[in-house]
Amino acid sequence: MKMSLIPSSKGTTALVALVIAMAAVGTAAAVTAPDTSAPDEAQVGEEVSVSVTLSNLYSDNDEWTLRGTTQLTNVTGWEVTKVRPAGNTTEEYTGQDSFETNINRADNVTDVVVTITGDAPPIEEFQYDPPQQFEAAKLAQAVGQGESDIETVQVHHYTNESRQALNAIRDAEEAVEGSDSNDARNRLEQAKDAYNVGNFGNAESIANDAKNTANEAKSSQDTMTLILYGVGALVVLALIGGGVYYYRNQQDSYDKLR
Repeated sequence: MKMSLIPSSKGTTALVALVIAMAAVGTAAAVTAPDTSAPDEAQVGEEVSVSVTLSNLYSDNDEWTLRGTTQLTNVTGWEVTKVRPAGNTTEEYTGQDSFETNINRADNVTDVVVTITGDAPPIEEFQYDPPQQFEAAKLAQAVGQGESDIETVQVHHYTNESRQALNAIRDAEEAVEGSDSNDARNRLEQAKDAYNVGNFGNAESIANDAKNTANEAKSSQDTMTLILYGVGALVVLALIGGGVYYYRNQQDSYDKLR
């Protein structure tokens, strides 16, 4: 007896329903942060303000805890504004580097705006690429014993000395890219190494040396290119002149034969 490989209509319907249900679960959107305001970088000790708007609050849970932490120092405080159709409410957490608050669908909160102000912290470890950063604000959703990240706002921080060295290295990189000098390329890597250990005076000096070496190499390359073009032009002119001379001699010989 042959076995049919075609599933029954009931089985097919059940399978399709299961696939759709699984897809719906898999694509459920989590809490989102559609609007974030923060500086790209800040000098150590400079005041920094960050604002994050949270939406889609109840995609997974009708009630949960919002937690926030920061690496900012001298924190002025957090402001957590809960947006409601009947009117917004703001909670303030003064002088704290963290906070938590309850988010509940029953309270008719549609969005949450989190703002924090503090100073850019000292730099524990310098890094050229990618540049060192700190967490200005980290927001997470806590349900029971579990916690998941919502949004982490990172800001590059620097000192006057590190900024000068950084700019010198970037200038050197641009010059090295335009030349074929291995010496310049090696000096550039040495400058980056010096930057990574916080030796900014050496990093700046070596970067400037790499830039000058690259520029000199490029200048030599350009000069050699011009010389080659000049030699090529002379060869072409010589060939043209020789051709004209040969043609005239041929014409003169032909005229004598006549």
